[in-house]
Amino acid sequence: MNQLLTKLFVKIVCPQVSIRISDDEINCYDSDLERIYFNPNDTEDCGFLRHLREVHNYPQADRYSLTIWTLLHEIGHYNTLDDCDDDEEDLDVRLVFAALDTTDVAHDERAQDLYFNLQAEWEATEWAIAYLDNHKLLCSFFSFLLR
Repeated sequence: MNQLLTKLFVKIVCPQVSIRISDDEINCYDSDLERIYFNPNDTEDCGFLRHLREVHNYPQADRYSLTIWTLLHEIGHYNTLDDCDDDEEDLDVRLVFAALDTTDVAHDERAQDLYFNLQAEWEATEWAIAYLDNHKLLCSFFSFLLR
Protein backbone atom coordinates (compact mmCIF):
# COMPACT_ATOMS: atom_id res chain seq x y z
CA MET A 1 0.00 0.00 0.00
CA ASN A 2 2.82 2.44 0.83
CA GLN A 3 4.37 1.85 -2.60
CA LEU A 4 1.13 2.78 -4.31
CA LEU A 5 0.71 5.88 -2.12
CA THR A 6 4.31 6.93 -2.75
CA LYS A 7 3.87 6.56 -6.52
CA LEU A 8 0.62 8.50 -6.41
CA PHE A 9 2.18 11.32 -4.37
CA VAL A 10 5.12 11.65 -6.78
CA LYS A 11 2.77 11.67 -9.81
CA ILE A 12 0.62 14.39 -8.24
CA VAL A 13 3.61 16.55 -7.32
CA CYS A 14 5.60 16.06 -10.51
CA PRO A 15 3.78 14.14 -13.30
CA GLN A 16 6.81 14.18 -15.61
CA VAL A 17 8.81 12.02 -13.20
CA SER A 18 8.47 8.24 -13.35
CA ILE A 19 8.99 6.09 -10.29
CA ARG A 20 10.17 2.53 -9.63
CA ILE A 21 10.03 1.04 -6.15
CA SER A 22 11.70 -2.10 -4.87
CA ASP A 23 12.17 -3.34 -1.31
CA ASP A 24 15.35 -1.34 -0.76
CA GLU A 25 15.11 1.71 -2.96
CA ILE A 26 12.98 4.22 -4.75
CA ASN A 27 14.20 5.48 -8.10
CA CYS A 28 12.52 8.40 -9.84
CA TYR A 29 13.73 9.51 -13.23
CA ASP A 30 12.98 11.72 -16.17
CA SER A 31 13.14 10.54 -19.77
CA ASP A 32 16.92 11.07 -19.98
CA LEU A 33 18.50 9.80 -16.80
CA GLU A 34 17.88 8.75 -13.25
CA ARG A 35 17.54 11.76 -10.98
CA ILE A 36 16.27 10.63 -7.59
CA TYR A 37 17.13 7.81 -5.22
CA PHE A 38 16.40 7.10 -1.62
CA ASN A 39 16.07 4.08 0.59
CA PRO A 40 12.58 3.91 2.12
CA ASN A 41 13.84 1.48 4.75
CA ASP A 42 16.29 4.06 6.09
CA THR A 43 14.41 5.77 8.88
CA GLU A 44 17.39 7.84 9.94
CA ASP A 45 16.94 11.37 8.73
CA CYS A 46 20.65 12.24 8.47
CA GLY A 47 19.97 15.59 10.10
CA PHE A 48 17.54 16.75 7.43
CA LEU A 49 14.68 17.58 9.80
CA ARG A 50 17.09 19.40 12.14
CA HIS A 51 18.40 21.35 9.17
CA LEU A 52 14.85 22.31 8.15
CA ARG A 53 14.05 23.50 11.68
CA GLU A 54 17.28 25.28 12.53
CA VAL A 55 18.84 26.49 9.28
CA HIS A 56 15.80 27.00 7.06
CA ASN A 57 13.87 28.28 10.09
CA TYR A 58 11.00 25.87 9.48
CA PRO A 59 9.91 24.86 13.02
CA GLN A 60 6.91 22.83 11.82
CA ALA A 61 9.11 20.39 9.86
CA ASP A 62 8.24 17.52 12.22
CA ARG A 63 4.55 17.78 11.34
CA TYR A 64 5.27 15.98 8.06
CA SER A 65 6.76 12.53 7.56
CA LEU A 66 10.39 12.12 6.61
CA THR A 67 9.20 10.26 3.49
CA ILE A 68 7.24 13.32 2.30
CA TRP A 69 10.18 15.64 2.97
CA THR A 70 12.60 13.31 1.22
CA LEU A 71 10.39 12.93 -1.84
CA LEU A 72 9.80 16.69 -2.05
CA HIS A 73 13.52 17.42 -1.61
CA GLU A 74 14.49 14.94 -4.33
CA ILE A 75 11.77 16.22 -6.68
CA GLY A 76 13.19 19.65 -5.85
CA HIS A 77 16.48 18.49 -7.38
CA TYR A 78 14.58 17.59 -10.55
CA ASN A 79 12.87 21.00 -10.61
CA THR A 80 16.02 23.02 -9.91
CA LEU A 81 18.35 21.09 -12.22
CA ASP A 82 18.90 24.04 -14.51
CA ASP A 83 20.16 26.12 -11.60
CA CYS A 84 23.03 23.77 -10.74
CA ASP A 85 25.94 22.15 -12.53
CA ASP A 86 25.97 18.39 -11.81
CA ASP A 87 29.76 18.10 -12.14
CA GLU A 88 30.29 21.07 -9.85
CA GLU A 89 27.86 19.60 -7.30
CA ASP A 90 29.65 16.22 -7.38
CA LEU A 91 32.97 17.99 -6.79
CA ASP A 92 31.47 20.03 -3.93
CA VAL A 93 30.19 16.86 -2.25
CA ARG A 94 33.57 15.13 -2.61
CA LEU A 95 35.35 18.19 -1.21
CA VAL A 96 33.03 18.33 1.82
CA PHE A 97 33.67 14.69 2.63
CA ALA A 98 37.42 14.98 2.00
CA ALA A 99 37.72 18.09 4.19
CA LEU A 100 35.91 16.38 7.04
CA ASP A 101 37.56 13.01 6.40
CA THR A 102 34.15 11.34 6.55
CA THR A 103 31.40 9.93 4.37
CA ASP A 104 29.19 9.37 7.41
CA VAL A 105 26.75 12.26 7.02
CA ALA A 106 24.18 10.41 9.13
CA HIS A 107 26.21 10.77 12.33
CA ASP A 108 28.29 13.90 11.75
CA GLU A 109 26.47 17.18 12.30
CA ARG A 110 29.31 19.19 10.72
CA ALA A 111 29.06 17.12 7.54
CA GLN A 112 25.28 17.51 7.53
CA ASP A 113 25.52 21.28 7.79
CA LEU A 114 28.11 21.55 5.04
CA TYR A 115 26.31 19.07 2.79
CA PHE A 116 22.83 20.60 3.14
CA ASN A 117 24.27 24.06 2.52
CA LEU A 118 25.68 23.09 -0.89
CA GLN A 119 23.89 25.09 -3.58
CA ALA A 120 22.05 22.13 -5.14
CA GLU A 121 20.95 20.80 -1.74
CA TRP A 122 19.86 24.23 -0.53
CA GLU A 123 17.82 24.91 -3.67
CA ALA A 124 16.15 21.48 -3.57
CA THR A 125 15.20 22.04 0.07
CA GLU A 126 13.86 25.53 -0.65
CA TRP A 127 11.78 24.07 -3.49
CA ALA A 128 10.43 21.40 -1.10
CA ILE A 129 9.50 24.01 1.52
CA ALA A 130 7.78 26.22 -1.06
CA TYR A 131 5.85 23.26 -2.47
CA LEU A 132 4.76 22.12 0.96
CA ASP A 133 3.73 25.66 1.98
CA ASN A 134 1.54 25.87 -1.13
CA HIS A 135 0.11 22.35 -0.78
CA LYS A 136 -0.21 21.79 2.96
CA LEU A 137 -3.42 19.79 2.81
CA LEU A 138 -2.06 17.38 0.19
CA CYS A 139 1.24 16.94 2.05
CA SER A 140 -0.51 16.51 5.41
CA PHE A 141 -2.83 13.88 3.98
CA PHE A 142 -0.03 11.82 2.38
CA SER A 143 2.21 12.36 5.38
CA PHE A 144 -0.48 10.86 7.60
CA LEU A 145 -0.96 7.90 5.25
CA LEU A 146 2.77 7.20 4.85
CA ARG A 147 3.80 7.39 8.52
